[in-house]
Amino acid sequence: MTTDGQNSQGGGARRRGGQSRRRTSGPRRNTRSAQGPSQSNRGRNTSRSSSRSTSPGGNENARRQDPRPAAKPAAPSKPSPITQNLTLSAWDLSRTRKAQPDSPRGHVMTLRTHQRLVASFEKERAIPDPDRSFLRVKEDARGSVLLIHGVSTGPGDLRELANFLFDSGYNVYVLRLPDYGTPGHTISEVSWESALHQARQCFQLLSRGTGRVHVVGMGFGATLALHLSGTESVSSLVLLSPAIMPKASLLQRMLVRFKLHHLKFVHQMVGWNADLMEGMEKARSQVGKLRVPVYAAQCEDDDRASPLSLRFLQRRSKHKASRFQIFPSGGHAILAAHGEGGLFKDIVNFCDG
Repeated sequence: MTTDGQNSQGGGARRRGGQSRRRTSGPRRNTRSAQGPSQSNRGRNTSRSSSRSTSPGGNENARRQDPRPAAKPAAPSKPSPITQNLTLSAWDLSRTRKAQPDSPRGHVMTLRTHQRLVASFEKERAIPDPDRSFLRVKEDARGSVLLIHGVSTGPGDLRELANFLFDSGYNVYVLRLPDYGTPGHTISEVSWESALHQARQCFQLLSRGTGRVHVVGMGFGATLALHLSGTESVSSLVLLSPAIMPKASLLQRMLVRFKLHHLKFVHQMVGWNADLMEGMEKARSQVGKLRVPVYAAQCEDDDRASPLSLRFLQRRSKHKASRFQIFPSGGHAILAAHGEGGLFKDIVNFCDG
């Protein structure tokens, strides 16, 4: 927002120049667009003109818009009393039950308290309903499933599968990657290590109960699932449209492989995709070390994740119970195209095995 000091400074600059501008009765164009200042306004006067626009009536509008795509969410306000109380409840449950596994009833209480806390936090941040995390639990569940979406998909893309798994006897938790769905972000742009840390916390929360814990990853969520299997006791992996082979040029892949993307000018050239490619590069080294069964499915016409990912998994996976399926069409939205046609049931049968 433009301050009075800035306006007076601009006026002083015009007076020192010995020239005065006459206010026109017609509208003036805003000198700042959503993509930044126009070509003709670059230079010394860019910051002054871009922070000020004139309404058709001639009144100045001092509102300043954040540049995109580097928009960032607003600074978090103080949590509401409800969120603070839920935080204390979740912390107290975690503290008192830290040294022993939860009973079925205690596990449900812990999960529901955690979910109420997360739901309150997401509501205060104005996260849209389809982009919020999703949890369904019951005491007589035979196991749990953690579902991880990708960078261009959201929790809503996994909700139908989660409901199918819950109806089949599993506790289900669809997490929301950090900053996904916040204002100004259509995809999650946090580091893959931050996303992995959150996935690990959710997995450990599910693993406090009895029964096995399976992990479903879609898109880049499959990359996170592979990393998770290297440090946690995952029972099985379900990788849908796995993004472990990037659709990138040879030059970009070499820059990441030799860790040159950490250089500032290289990172500016490659963009934040370099961080994702680094996560994929390290995940591929985990495939040959897997000791759990893998179910992987992908469409040949996937426009976001390379179908070479499925072939790579098929060559490197060593567990005899692993299964791989490729569909001729369906794009990246494999669940929307083939879920009700049999893919949901195949996933449940795989987890049951």
